[in-house]
Amino acid sequence: MRYMATLLTGVLLMPAAAEARPVSYPEAWTVMLRNDAYQNSAHVHYTFDTNYSLGLRVRYDSDGDFTFTGAQLNRLIKRWNKPNSQANVYGRFGIGKAYDNLDRSELRPKRDSDEALFLGVSADWETRRYFISAEAQHWENGRFGEFSSFHSRLGIAPYVANTGALHTWFMVEGHNRPESRDKVGATALLRFFKGPSLVEVGIDDQGEPLLNYIHRF
Repeated sequence: MRYMATLLTGVLLMPAAAEARPVSYPEAWTVMLRNDAYQNSAHVHYTFDTNYSLGLRVRYDSDGDFTFTGAQLNRLIKRWNKPNSQANVYGRFGIGKAYDNLDRSELRPKRDSDEALFLGVSADWETRRYFISAEAQHWENGRFGEFSSFHSRLGIAPYVANTGALHTWFMVEGHNRPESRDKVGATALLRFFKGPSLVEVGIDDQGEPLLNYIHRF
């Protein structure tokens, strides 16, 4: 396996928010949906400890035309709480199966399924007004191949909302996917959250839409 040597800096919102973080408060369930030009992904996880959550991950890869289904373990590695900011570092590990999505009528070899796994690390730093974040992942998909992805975000809130009010962020996301058809790109998006729900809508530099949704129970 190729090593991922990437690290990060980041942000999201303030602690009461339904943030895009892989570990919530103990006994909480979280649904995380991500849809863009490269993937359709659903991750449902349960936080059983202040530092760990465990759940199911299903991810359709549009480049490789296969679907990953498996278990994902998330860990809060480190958190820094300051009077006006917070920073976090997270690790992720998933293991499962990759399934072929090719139309059998096509003249292509039948690939069926194979074992697959991924590793990821992310970090964020936040205030009530600004954020920066970064994430790196590496996937091993057996006969379906391997790939890495690197994402970073910058964001600003046009206003500082009180707890329980509607929060809005303007964000720009940059990505590098060395094995994909478009190796480097960017997405402009808006994030809205209120209470336990978060929605992100955007469009990338190729005109492809992005739609993400997160809800905590």
